[in-house]
Parts: sequence; C-alpha cells; structure tokens
Amino acid sequence: MPDDTSVPDDLIDLQLAARAAQRAAAEFSAGIAAQAREQFPAPEQWLERLCWPADPPAGGLQDGPATSLWPEKLVERLTRLREEADAARKKAGAHPAIDEARAAGQYPKFLAALHKRIATAEAEAA
Repeated sequence: MPDDTSVPDDLIDLQLAARAAQRAAAEFSAGIAAQAREQFPAPEQWLERLCWPADPPAGGLQDGPATSLWPEKLVERLTRLREEADAARKKAGAHPAIDEARAAGQYPKFLAALHKRIATAEAEAA
C-alpha cells in the first residue's frame, strides 16, 4: 500500500454500488410505509398501516403470522433487495486494498481517503 493512501477506482465503484443497493432496499420499505400512512392517516389506524397492503388479522396481531404481515410477494422483494445490498457490501469490504491498508498501518488514513472519494463521486453523480 503506497504511503499516499490511494484508493483504487474499482473499490469506489464497489462502494457506490453497495450504497445504491442499500438505498434501493430502504426506499422500497419507506415507499410501502408512506403508502400505508396515506391510505390510513388516522392515529387509530395503526394496525392497518402496520399490515398494509395485507388485511389485518381478524383476531388482532396475536392471530397474525409469525414472520411478516406483508404479502409474500412484497416480503420476497424486500428480502431480495436486502440480500443484494448485503452481497454488494460484502464484496466491497473484501477488496484487497482494505487488507493492504490494514497491513501497512494506513487503515485510518485509507478510510478517510475512501470516504472522501465516495463523497466526491456521489456529488459528481448528483
């Protein structure tokens, strides 16, 4: 690892992809929640918001499924998005430059340079 703590371009690309995947999962979940708030705005409609777009269990939450109140199709999509985000994060974290920076005692400087490059790349993309 050079003393200038240079960050490889492919690591930046991996980090940007991981962040994009994480945003996609968060935005999907937030979108469902926003639709539920719009559909059921009253404070006493908390159960409907929690379950939407499915129907609330007839006997309340105690009679509901143990895993999720969302329809299976939405749960599968959110699970897939979260898995993609996790895989992208792990791929970025396994980049050899990270281990090289640790071995060279440059990890804090390397992280600072990495975050600066990511912020610059995101600002340029916006």
